[in-house]
Order: sequence, then structure tokens, then C-alpha cells
Amino acid sequence: MHTVKLEMSDSIYSHIMLLLKNLNSKELKITEETDSFENKQDEQDTKNFSNHSANCIQEWKDSSEDEVWK
Repeated sequence: MHTVKLEMSDSIYSHIMLLLKNLNSKELKITEETDSFENKQDEQDTKNFSNHSANCIQEWKDSSEDEVWK
């Protein structure tokens, strides 16, 4: 079994999917992943919230806390 990852624009997506779906489905498994703006925005919102929360904890701002990781 082999895996191929394709990154394509929206304009060609439907054509590629049509081609793949017309192949022998017994020997092919199609897994779709979208990297939409909403997913990127959700990820960025989570990072922003996490960074904000970390800055609210006074102990984490103490430079001596960083010594543990050195």
C-alpha cells in the first residue's frame, strides 16, 4: 500500500476527486482533509488564548522558573 498526498487549489479539486472516484474503489481509499481558513483561524485563536492565559500567571513570568528547563 502506498500513500500520496496532494495539495491543490479549489479550482482543480472537483476534477481530481472525480478522477479518483472513478478508479477501482476496492484498491483505493480516499481520505479528504481540508485546510480551510476556519481551521487556521481556530488554531490561531487557540494559540492567542493560550499565550494570553500564560501571561496571566505570575509564577510563570518569574525567570527562575525557566532554570528548570536549562
